[in-house]
Amino acid sequence: MRNRKWSKLLVALLCLAMCVWTLSACGESGGGDAEEPAAEQEASADGYTAAEVTSELSMADAVKAYYDAVDMDYAYDLAYELAYDWDNLAEANGWRSAGSDAEHATADRLVKEWEDIGLQNVDKLSTKCDKFQFNSSSLKIADSDVDFHGNDIEAVEAGTNGPASYQVNGTDGDLTAEIVNCGTGFEADYEGKDLEGKIALVQVDQSNEAWIDVYMEQAHKAGAAALVTWANSGYGESGTFTTNVQDVCSSDLLPTAAISADQAKKVKKAIKDGHTECTLNIDAEMVDNGGTTYNVYGMIPGKNHDQKIVIAGHYDKYWYGFQDDCCAISLVAAIGKAMVDSGYEPENDIYFIAHGAEEWGVTDSQFDWTTGAWGVCEEHSDIPDNCLAMINCELPAFTPAEGQMSIVCVPEFKSLVKTMFESGLITTAGKAVFNTKPADATTMEDGITYRVHGVPYLINGFEDQTFISHNYHTIADNAETYDADVFQTNIDWYGAFAMYIDTEPALELNTAILANYLKKGFNEEYAKEAGVDTEKYLAAVADLKAKGKAAYDAAVACNAAYEEAVANGDEEAAAELRTQGAELNEKVLEAFQVTQDKFFYDSDFTADYGQVQTFNNLSYIDAVLDGIENGADIWGENGDGIADYAYQLNCIHDYNYCNFSADIAERGIDMYTDAYYADKDQGQWGYGHQNPVVHVGDVSAQIQRAETLDDVDVDAAKEAYGAAKEELLKYLGTALAAEVTYMSDVTDCLQ
Repeated sequence: MRNRKWSKLLVALLCLAMCVWTLSACGESGGGDAEEPAAEQEASADGYTAAEVTSELSMADAVKAYYDAVDMDYAYDLAYELAYDWDNLAEANGWRSAGSDAEHATADRLVKEWEDIGLQNVDKLSTKCDKFQFNSSSLKIADSDVDFHGNDIEAVEAGTNGPASYQVNGTDGDLTAEIVNCGTGFEADYEGKDLEGKIALVQVDQSNEAWIDVYMEQAHKAGAAALVTWANSGYGESGTFTTNVQDVCSSDLLPTAAISADQAKKVKKAIKDGHTECTLNIDAEMVDNGGTTYNVYGMIPGKNHDQKIVIAGHYDKYWYGFQDDCCAISLVAAIGKAMVDSGYEPENDIYFIAHGAEEWGVTDSQFDWTTGAWGVCEEHSDIPDNCLAMINCELPAFTPAEGQMSIVCVPEFKSLVKTMFESGLITTAGKAVFNTKPADATTMEDGITYRVHGVPYLINGFEDQTFISHNYHTIADNAETYDADVFQTNIDWYGAFAMYIDTEPALELNTAILANYLKKGFNEEYAKEAGVDTEKYLAAVADLKAKGKAAYDAAVACNAAYEEAVANGDEEAAAELRTQGAELNEKVLEAFQVTQDKFFYDSDFTADYGQVQTFNNLSYIDAVLDGIENGADIWGENGDGIADYAYQLNCIHDYNYCNFSADIAERGIDMYTDAYYADKDQGQWGYGHQNPVVHVGDVSAQIQRAETLDDVDVDAAKEAYGAAKEELLKYLGTALAAEVTYMSDVTDCLQ
């Protein structure tokens, strides 16, 4: 699982963003309005528990047999082996990174596992990646007690598991140079310091301040030969002994490694005492476009091979990676084993895939993760073609801080989630409780790759703030986090979902939901300002909703008729309904693909339908201009100052102008444009799904660093933000007009 700036601060900012949008929006909410069909209403957030299957659906007996066949000892033992067998399945520090020897060894191990549990046609699907392998590391400071190494299990278990390399090349042997304490690593922290050829020590907070790339680029700009980071907030908060690393999006600038807060305390003391001669050795290799990752797959063949279902997780990891994502791989295997052992005979092919290179696999890209899955979908297109669903898994066996498990899905699957909770098929184990209201899928895992290839998907809810801030990507992601009830419940519902989708002839994919999202995200005031015929746009939304509902109702009716035919023993009618369902599926999957091609936008971590970010950016721009006009405070006590709005532009990426060099912040924004990737051999999932960015860097930096409005060139700010608004409105007019046509394209697929 790959997480980026998913913090309490970020959540607060998102709430503020929605407040800004709400104040300026004139569009009527499209979710949960009175005339909304019952099938489209989101389920309540009540807790769900069920001790046994009570369903009378045709697959109920098969689901019961599946539950009886689930082997929890097997599932735990495999997860433990994948996490703790460092002699055979990991690099010296426990990692399995993209294209590494350990990743390759684990792929071979999983091939054997897939075969042993009875899956068929087992194979490894290769795809290119940028290789990263971290072998060993050490950091010593002369005449001090600083002597760290992070290259074996003893160091990890002792808590001295740094320095841990980021996905860049190492030091090519010993690098002996002066180490300099550069505070929080902001631009101002380097002022007056000579870093040329030296090692910078920086405190980072990748949850609340900036991603590692920005710290790297600032140190590189200052002339540093290497960067050593540490964190005591944002991530790795389970203890001061933990070292935390994240993925690198920028290019190979300088050797960069992380140490723990305890280690940093010793380094800072040595520097304060005048001991600054540091020897850093990082044996790490990053090969741009020089690696291969493997996706291991096997299948249970269906009665026909025209449609398929994918159940998947990823097997690359940091340190133990017990939750992220060894338990997920054992979950996939446990489902496959239970289906085989229970004698389940699927209607459609069911694929079980262990993806490689999910955490990272491409350098110099904002879309550096889910690389292995991208290779599956791009180079083995028979897998996403006619795929009814991808059921992905991440971090499936820890106790949720909020007390309830959850399900995350593409919006079109929310009706299906509601149906499943009402079906009587899903059971829970022990103290496990489900939140019945599904959350929207983000961009944080392999599901996003399948989604843009036209495959709807579900995943367990895993973005738990406590686990993310404390255990994620540290040695604290270990077997001590194991919750048997949660793990069994996840294994059970994954199988039940797959068997329901497999058995029912028509895929209950509710394309009417797109209309709800477009209506909810529509700002009529800005649309009119952009010259849009809003009546025509809203009429197209209404037509999309009506036709989407009709298609969804047809699928539900087909399945109900199928259940009746099976109950009556009418095999001929059941077969005809399976044919009818397949025809409906072809149409609805085509409509889903058009939806992803034309309406899906990547807003960094958020997956949006329509022009949500553009509307928000326009709101922020207006708020900045209004604040300047009315002489507002730079930073407001209630989050309503000029800078409070300025830094939220471009999905909060303008915040980098507050603390880092303007050119570095600007490059970060450029990486969210298609133009940045036009000449690169990088076809990652975000390409072609970018929102327009706002370029007001100089004035944004000035505003965010000002104490009062007197410190701001007001005329320049008005001109820059005014021009940006004009450019966005021009884009918006074109985009919304095109969406009217695209809505027709979606409905045409459903006819």
